Amino acid sequence: MKSVDLGRLPGALRKRLAAARAVARERGVRLFLVGGVVRDLLLGRKVEDLDLVVEGDGPDFARRLAARLRGTSREHGRFLTASVNLPGGGRLDLATARRETYDHPGALPRVAPASIEEDLARRDFTVNAMAVELAPARRPKLLDPSGGREDLRRRTLRLLHPRSILDDPTRAFRAVRYANRLGFYISRDAVVAIRAARKAGAFDQVSGDRIRRELELIFAEPGPDGAARRLAALDLHRALGLRSADLPRALKRLACAGRLARAWPEASGLPLYLLAWASNRPAAEFLALANRLSLTGEAGRALRLWPATRRRLAPLRLARRRSTIRRRIEGLCAWETAALAARLPPPAAARVFAAARWPVRLAIGGRDLVAAGVPPGPSIGAALEATRAAREDGKLSAGGELDFAVRRARRGTKPK
Repeated sequence: MKSVDLGRLPGALRKRLAAARAVARERGVRLFLVGGVVRDLLLGRKVEDLDLVVEGDGPDFARRLAARLRGTSREHGRFLTASVNLPGGGRLDLATARRETYDHPGALPRVAPASIEEDLARRDFTVNAMAVELAPARRPKLLDPSGGREDLRRRTLRLLHPRSILDDPTRAFRAVRYANRLGFYISRDAVVAIRAARKAGAFDQVSGDRIRRELELIFAEPGPDGAARRLAALDLHRALGLRSADLPRALKRLACAGRLARAWPEASGLPLYLLAWASNRPAAEFLALANRLSLTGEAGRALRLWPATRRRLAPLRLARRRSTIRRRIEGLCAWETAALAARLPPPAAARVFAAARWPVRLAIGGRDLVAAGVPPGPSIGAALEATRAAREDGKLSAGGELDFAVRRARRGTKPK
């Protein structure tokens, strides 16, 4: 495993780090680079953000650092953390070294200032419990009290202590996210602890908002099918109200959903992956899932109505005409349409995707027909619909729209 090479940081981050070290030396406090950035530096991965910890008054340090960098600071008093918003964009996260206690499983922690050693001991996994001392040390010094560097070499996610998941069950979802992103194994002890916490009802104590945020982070990264496989292996689908993972077909749908999301950004998001993952589940489970994650608005509506939607649109498996597909999917949001496509065989999925992603737009409208001598009335709307269908099905070129629409309007023909 390579040493921690701060020279690998992008130039902008090195400048921010230099400013933070200067403030720390002026104030006579210990400053550390912590967590995921240390892990990623050791793995040789790209680093885009910095997480800093000071022994002392973190919010005061953030104010002084913001002044030096000509930015602004924002404090989060309950957790002894702060952020520095930089001119031109970018942010530095800074925290007071602290210990945590939990009133009950799933509760938000109570925090108090502590040493860096205590701060590292409260973290989730050994690979995230390393720090690099930046000040007053003149040379970067790695602190690795829990053997995180060795676990990086073994590509293993290991919990720091047996009660870790009971203290904060959302760490189970973070295990899935890191394992999926890094290609790591989740240690056997961690798997046992996660399953035991679920059986003990620890996840029931966590709010739907917190679990939803963890799932959003998981599915915002590549490999949604791999994430679902890991969630199911840990029985975490049950913590969401799903009785069965339905894995073989679910993984195919999720892989397809991931490809669709990359090509269709409007369809990307947690609702798409939930619909694709649980696509065949009974209505009661969709209701339980939406309620468990506190989903409201369009996302909540899409999940609660999905069983009826999938039944209504089942004939699209055999539909060939683009106009037929377009009429069937009208009124669906992008999440629903992409989830529908993920259920279909590849040729049918491609047709649904094309109809939704690249809809045919007519160059003419009702005023053009009136100007051509067609009297106002319902025949105009019917003619425009017939013209659009003819364009969609390849029976008409763009240049022939007006003549075709006028003929249809005068004949009073309605679309089939």
